[in-house]
Amino acid sequence: MAFLFLGLFGVGLAISGVLIALPAPAAGGTCGPGQASEAPIVALFDPVSIGAGPKPAASATADRTQWNAFVSECQTSADNRMLVALGILVVSVLVAVVGPILVRRRMRKPSGTALVSTVEHEWRF
Repeated sequence: MAFLFLGLFGVGLAISGVLIALPAPAAGGTCGPGQASEAPIVALFDPVSIGAGPKPAASATADRTQWNAFVSECQTSADNRMLVALGILVVSVLVAVVGPILVRRRMRKPSGTALVSTVEHEWRF
């Protein structure tokens, strides 16, 4: 039961990590089309929704550098959050499924073994 609880807790943690908005990038603005940042799952599947606006012209190198830094920071943040959430999800499922199987195996008594030690056996007879 404890393994199931830990597994469900981990799944909830992974889901909340995917749905909570991204932090604001150091370059300024938000990682979203509006006044607030978007969830990482949205940024992962629709990178255009980051809200950086159109790419500046190649002649405006300072603007283009800032735009690239902004987009890169938002996308990296979304990618990292999704990878961490995926890792938590996989570990949680493994704990919930494999944990009880291992405990059941250890609790089964192998056939032909006695629970009494050899020392106790000598004292009894």
